[in-house]
Formats: sequence, C-alpha cells, structure tokens
Amino acid sequence: MKRATIVVLWICVISAGVFLRFEHLGLRPFHADEATGARITARRMESGESQFDPKHFHGPLLVDLAIPLCRMRGESCWRDLTKSTLRTLPAIAGCLLVLVPLLWRRRYGDWAMVLSAAFLATSPLLVYYSRMFIHESLLVLLGMCVLVGLFRKPCLGILGLLMGLMFATKESFAISVMAWSGAGLIIAWENRKLIDRDVCVAWWRQYRIPVGISLVVAAVTAIGFYTDGFRHAQGALDSVRTFFVYETVAGHDKPWSYYLQLFALPKKSGGVWWFETPLLALALFAYASTFRRGPTARPGRSVIRFIAYAAAGHFLIYSLIAYKTPWLACLPWAHVCLLAGFAATVRFNRHTTVLQPLIGVIAGICLVTQFYQARRVTGRYASDERNPYAYVPTRNDIENLPSWLEQLRKVAPGDTLAPIAVIGGEYWPLPWYLRASGDVGYWSAPPVGLEQFVLVLAMSDAAEAVMGTLEKSHIALPRGLRAEVPMYVFVRNDVWKRWMETGTR
Repeated sequence: MKRATIVVLWICVISAGVFLRFEHLGLRPFHADEATGARITARRMESGESQFDPKHFHGPLLVDLAIPLCRMRGESCWRDLTKSTLRTLPAIAGCLLVLVPLLWRRRYGDWAMVLSAAFLATSPLLVYYSRMFIHESLLVLLGMCVLVGLFRKPCLGILGLLMGLMFATKESFAISVMAWSGAGLIIAWENRKLIDRDVCVAWWRQYRIPVGISLVVAAVTAIGFYTDGFRHAQGALDSVRTFFVYETVAGHDKPWSYYLQLFALPKKSGGVWWFETPLLALALFAYASTFRRGPTARPGRSVIRFIAYAAAGHFLIYSLIAYKTPWLACLPWAHVCLLAGFAATVRFNRHTTVLQPLIGVIAGICLVTQFYQARRVTGRYASDERNPYAYVPTRNDIENLPSWLEQLRKVAPGDTLAPIAVIGGEYWPLPWYLRASGDVGYWSAPPVGLEQFVLVLAMSDAAEAVMGTLEKSHIALPRGLRAEVPMYVFVRNDVWKRWMETGTR
C-alpha cells in the first residue's frame, strides 16, 4: 500500500510539472532575451559556424541543443523558427529537474524526496523560467545534478562532465562553484574534530585519480563547446576572458535586499498575493532540525547543512552584485526547494510530536499557493509586470503586429512595406516580429531620406528626432514594446489613407 501510494504521488508530481511547463508553451510574447537567443540559433543553423562573443553572449550549450530540436520540426532558418519549438528545450530541462530528487530517494526516503520534487514542480519562479528560451533552466538542471554528484564517489568523470556542461551553459556557474566551495569549508570546520591528517591522506589516496579525471573531463567538455568542436581555438581563451570582459546592460542595478523582498515578503499585485514564505519556513526548519542531539538527531545532518549553506552562499553573492534579475535566483531557489523537502524526514520524540502535523499543514499550504501562483504566471500574468517574476516583459499587443503589417502590406505600393526602418536602441524583441516582413534596416539616428520609408518604428530614445523628421509625411501611432518601454509606429500618409479606406482595422 505504501509503495503504491508513493508511485501515485510521483506520477501526480511529474504530471503537474509537465503540465505547468508545456501548457500553451508558445502563447506568451517573446522576451527580448529569447529573441536574441533565437537570432543566434538561426545564424548558427544558417552558417554552420559558431562564434562565441565573450562580451555579450552566454555559453553555447543552449543553442547547440536547440538546433537539433528545431531541425526535427523542419525549422532551419530565422523565418521558420517558432516560439514553442525554441521553448521546448528549457521546458524539458524543467521537467527533468523534477526528477532529480529521485537520485536522493534511497538515501533519504520517499516522502522527503517526493515532497522536494513537488516543490520543484510547482515553484512559480522555476515554472516561469522553464518556459523561456534562456539558459537558466539548463543551468538549474545541471547544477542540481552536480549537487547530487558532490555526495557520491566520483567515477568515470560524470561529475566533471556535468561541471563542464554548466560552464558551457553560462559563465555564472563560477558563482555556484564559489557557493559550493564555501559550503564545503563550513562543513569541514564544523566537523574539524573528526578530521585529522590520517583522514585527509586516506581521502587523497582514494579520490585523487577520480577527481583528476573529473577535472580533465570538465575542461575538455567546456572547451569542446566553446571552440565549436575544437575548430576555433580562440573560443577556449574567450571562455576565460568572459569573466573579465563581459558587459552587463545598464538599468538592472537593484538593492542588496532584492531577493529577500522577492521571496520572503508577501506582496499583492494585480489582485494576487505573491509569496514563497511557507517554503522558506520549511527550509529553515529542516536546517534548524540538524542541531538536534540525542536519539532524534537528524539523518544526513552534514548534507542538509551543506545544501542550506550553498543556497545562502548563492544568495549572498548575488545580493552583493548590483546586477540582479529574477532568473539569477533559479539555481539557489532550487536548492531551497530541495532543502524544504527534508523537513519531512525530521524525527520527533514524544515532546515534539505537535510539530509533525504543523509541518504537514505548512507543506500543504505551500503546494497549494505555489500551484496557484504558477498557474497565474503561465496564464493571465505571463507577460505582465504585475507578475514579480516577469522581468521587463514584452507587451501582449506586440503579438498582433505581424498580422497588422500584413494588412498594411496589401494596400502599400508594390504590395510591400520593405524596407522597414527601425530607429533607436533597445529594440529587441522587435526583430523577431519583423522577421517575415522583408528587408529591415536598423539605425541609431534618423538617416537621410527617412520620409520615403513606408513604415518606420522608433524607440523612445529616438522618438523625438523621428517625429521632427516625419511630422508632415507620416501618421504617428504610439505602441508598447516592453514594460515601461514605449515604441512609435510611423505609417506614410498615403498608405495610412488606403488602409483606413479598406475598413480592415
């Protein structure tokens, strides 16, 4: 009966994780970062070459894995790509993340691990970024697998392979290495009385070869991806240079308390209460329970503390860095989800049995509220700034732009709007929505002869200059591009008049 119950629970958890990540996967408007990733993917498919830019790009793994999926669906160029296909890879990674606690099941029991999996499956943060074509979902999956591997004997270089893949995914893997190293040092200090010279020598003799193999495998794996299969040696150097020359985009500086406010403090926005407080409470309880002594002492005390210290280390480092976005918290938050599941393994004595039903109630509240919030971040608030996890989301009405341009094209001279002019900076994800519109030119300032263009799209930084140039020749239409980022569409007067006369608006 117990075994059947566990199997049913795992099926329910996995089903919930898959449902939340794949339902209407292609519906939400493309984020600016997704569009740039799609452009890189298309260029790689069309040219057959990969060139890593250490100043602006993350690792090549996301693109290298996305290309086979695109080709399987018959999408081999910029115009053919679809949102649902590109987002399939991170969605798969998000589903596999739910299965990671299975690797701990034999050691820590079914109940704790199925609870951890349920937290991972329904976390609104993890669900949201598992549905976005960015690197984070892959990084979280690989990072959590590395976390498991750290507590197993290194063999066949598997841990090194995972570390190499993390490096090939995103340069921020170095922050995880620092957080894990710091956690390891704290655990070593806490157990210093059990560690002596003989123990260190025995450990070194037993693990020096497996560790050496893992380091070699990690280096070869990462270099293999950064050099495009060892074809471009410069990629190996650039993979190291990126830690020193990477340029972050301005406007993303946040206070040190940003992540604390994001997760710990309940907030109401758009009629929804957003909070992760119950999960944090369970994680803190799991950590605090490791200090219990006597016959009810915690099993796996050092492992649980390591996870807690690693999560805290991640958040501490990210909090000290001025550049902050919600998706950077995905990997440390996955640590918290795993840690919270360990609350189910607490051993109670007759004086503390009241805590057991309390933990069950908190866990139930956590799962219900997480699922509710996850449904909101994938539905009504998927691209709404009132969703705290939606960072500079694309306006929903941008989805209507291609169909509206098709209507204009039918009344334009020569049956074409090309060439289209885009003036100003920060125009992504606009190229994604213009990819089927023919020739598109991009300028930082209005070029000579702009009046002759049928269609001009001006970003906010160039809107005033463009309005002065096109005041008499074009009609100006205000539109939204991203949250708090307006855009102006200028349609030449003759085309606007014809479109108005058709009555298709």
